[in-house]
Amino acid sequence: MIRLIVPAVALLLVARAGAADPKVPAPDRVLFDFEDADEATAWAPVSAGKAAEPAPRVERAADHASAGKHSLKVTFAGGTWPTVGTTKIPADWAAWETFRADVTVARECVVGFTVMQEGSKRGGDWDGAVSRWTKTAILTAGTHTLSAPLHPNEWSAIRPKLENGRVLGKCVSLEFFAYEPHDGDAAFIDNLRLTAAKEPQAQPRAEFRVLGTDLTVIGVQDLGKKLAAGWTKPNPRTAAQAEAAFRERYADLKKAHPKAVLAVFRDGEAGHDPARPDRVFQGWADAYWSSHGPDSMTAERAANFGTATTQEVFMRHRSPLFRVDLASIPRGADVLAAEFLLVRAGQFDKDQHPNQPNMWVAEPCNRAWVETEVNAYRYAKDKYWKTYGGTDWAGPDPDFVPVYLAHGPGREGCNGWDFAEAVRYWTDGKHPNHGFMLHGDSKDWFKAYFREAARVADRPALLVVYEPR
Repeated sequence: MIRLIVPAVALLLVARAGAADPKVPAPDRVLFDFEDADEATAWAPVSAGKAAEPAPRVERAADHASAGKHSLKVTFAGGTWPTVGTTKIPADWAAWETFRADVTVARECVVGFTVMQEGSKRGGDWDGAVSRWTKTAILTAGTHTLSAPLHPNEWSAIRPKLENGRVLGKCVSLEFFAYEPHDGDAAFIDNLRLTAAKEPQAQPRAEFRVLGTDLTVIGVQDLGKKLAAGWTKPNPRTAAQAEAAFRERYADLKKAHPKAVLAVFRDGEAGHDPARPDRVFQGWADAYWSSHGPDSMTAERAANFGTATTQEVFMRHRSPLFRVDLASIPRGADVLAAEFLLVRAGQFDKDQHPNQPNMWVAEPCNRAWVETEVNAYRYAKDKYWKTYGGTDWAGPDPDFVPVYLAHGPGREGCNGWDFAEAVRYWTDGKHPNHGFMLHGDSKDWFKAYFREAARVADRPALLVVYEPR
């Protein structure tokens, strides 16, 4: 049953000004509190994608009620995106600004709500995603209140039509879903409501120490602006030229450090372990994720790219993760030099390219991610980031550490960044090596070869000169 929550003051204002007066906020509206038995029967399994999903079971329950004495219990039978929904909703949501719902779960998981309009599509592409409204959340065990703006911007809102003119029309269904629930997992939802008040949306923010400098910045764009005046256009080069230049640097370092060792960490190539010089390295891991909005981009956010040969490298919400096993470097070794090489696959973009001031940074990950399982929601099977895309740097155990291990501009051909501080960070015995995310300030964009590239020379490499103690 749909109920209105109408304070006496609001009733007086409506009586004086008229219900249609745009200056008068709409009264808050409870969509479902499940106090009437027929509210539960209005919900049923929904076929929300191309693949058939195991049908969840819905029932009215006397557990985990946040308003009154009842909630809706949704018991899942596995699946990827199992969904339940109802058509018993208002046709027009324009008068309200915020959707809120209380959700109780027994374990860490991803859940969400979707509103479909007459013209909405279910596809995972951009056209489908912007035609429907969605709120997703990564939850820990317990009860949570999910809150989301209904009209946050032009491409993530409940609205009459899209920018291309396609009419979306009336709201026709409200749906609740989960991402890869276990068979038998249950979620309890209650007190689904619409409010006229706008709720401030907290934006993730952190201050990042830039290792090797005295700088502290609020992001890669800030760092790029601070260092733009010192940018000079780098010369194009191949991976072979980059490695040859580093070997010349190694030869110079050997003059002052005769015990210095050169280690080349590249999948499929020997040369990383002086104790076993013929041993082929197999210690790289790389993947890619997209946490691009809106929240309805669930298919792309859940995709894993851990076996891709090439992938884009761009801003933080669309960038790769890399990890390289440095166990062959002795603990306490003096790292004299290091360079991370990443080869571009194809020509650069005409608007976003390395021949203009640009900035890239390496941000250390704090989770033991699995190459073939990581995506924007999770770093391994059933192990979730605190927030999608790992944008929670707060507290003693963040998803990513607010530090930039390395920084610098890109270049044509083979990129190269000074990674001496990064290698010191991972070999000092104080920090776990869970790799890093490489992301930029949007001035440059490219596709890069990953460790699965057919030619060994195209694969990412970390070149390190160190002196054992």
